[in-house]
Amino acid sequence: MPRQGKKRKKSRPVNKEEQVGATETKNTPRCFVLKRGHVGDRIKDLVKDFRNVMMPNCAKSLRESKHNRIEDFIAVAAHYNVTHLVMFTATKSATYMKLARLPHGPTLTFKVDSFTLSRDIKASQKRPKGGTRDYTSAPLQVLNGLGGLTDAIEREGGGKPMKGPERALTAEMLRGLFPAIDVPTFNQAECRRAALFSYDREEDVVHFRHFHVGRKQTGIERGVSRLLKTARLPNLGRQNDISDYVLGGGGNTESEMEDGVEVPMLGGNKVAVRLTESGPRLKLLLVKAEEGVCGGGVIYHRFQTKTPTQEEVLKERARQRSKLKERNSRLESKAIFAVVVVV
Repeated sequence: MPRQGKKRKKSRPVNKEEQVGATETKNTPRCFVLKRGHVGDRIKDLVKDFRNVMMPNCAKSLRESKHNRIEDFIAVAAHYNVTHLVMFTATKSATYMKLARLPHGPTLTFKVDSFTLSRDIKASQKRPKGGTRDYTSAPLQVLNGLGGLTDAIEREGGGKPMKGPERALTAEMLRGLFPAIDVPTFNQAECRRAALFSYDREEDVVHFRHFHVGRKQTGIERGVSRLLKTARLPNLGRQNDISDYVLGGGGNTESEMEDGVEVPMLGGNKVAVRLTESGPRLKLLLVKAEEGVCGGGVIYHRFQTKTPTQEEVLKERARQRSKLKERNSRLESKAIFAVVVVV
């Protein structure tokens, strides 16, 4: 006699580690770094360098074309959980960087006063640092001078300086670019890079630096530390005994001594931390802050001052543009549906 009733299904046990990993992946900031319009070769290289800075939470092989619109990237960003959009544009007089929070804004526009590529910085160094392993984890973010309430000094020909609200908005936008650090579960071995945003009150600009973080245990002889390095063993052929090499300081001169900063470890040992600049280097001047993604009401503008009446007119125009965009998108979707039904 056949068995009656439905077959019993065994429920699969829920893996809590997978749930935590999926939640962390969803909450991790991701970004698109791209260029818009006609830019030179150095701006293209700057885009590549900034993508390396944002690794591994950045689309490194993103290819944009002149036919792509901002709306296309916003639509794709929702599928890949992308939270930020960084765009580099250039005019005949200046280079600009736009930082937008997806999908509803706000958008900050910075003027790039000056920049230095990674290859130029490494070319000036005797021993450049950095490798492919350094870009497997996000950099440690450091914000300096952006949390204070002291107003900036107005510089000559620089327009309105950043005040408390504008500086707080800038700090919040920059802080959201990188993942937050969970102090109890933070692993120091994964900290291989550091991204510094330092606000200069005198010039009213934000300086960006990208560093490689090197660590070395202290408290042992230099010769012993060099013997412990398996990557490049020293040549001991001219030494009569290994003690001559160890007691002689490992063959180093005084000019080769480390100048790292000693920091305590949990195990009681001390580690010397040394920062080596990897690039790129940016000098950013906030020009405009606006609502939405590159098309909303202006919150702050360095070189323009609006009366309350003019601000209300601009907000009404922005509302009308948004309504027009929604209407056009609805009509476009209806037209596509009608074509599909006819076919």
